[in-house]
Amino acid sequence: MDDKYANAREHFFAAVRTLAASSDPIQTRLIDANLNVLHVTLDEFDGDRELKFKFAKILDLLAADQDNMETVAIETTAHMTDFEAVKVADLICDFYYELT
Repeated sequence: MDDKYANAREHFFAAVRTLAASSDPIQTRLIDANLNVLHVTLDEFDGDRELKFKFAKILDLLAADQDNMETVAIETTAHMTDFEAVKVADLICDFYYELT
């Protein structure tokens, strides 16, 4: 396996595991998964425009305000509808699949 995206794979795997391993409401699971997703930076995908764009989309859905992403992501996710939260969770899972 390529080490190029090892950090991103590690954190996205943890995020996917968090999303799948609980019976909590989807918003709660997504808040917990965010803690892993936010450990990844856009700079990690400098060589791949497509991955960078897809990761940026996930970040935009989680936290439009880039100054305090963790707090904003928690607040944003807590107020998502089930449909919106599932959409973001699907994007996280799809992104992890592209990293593997």
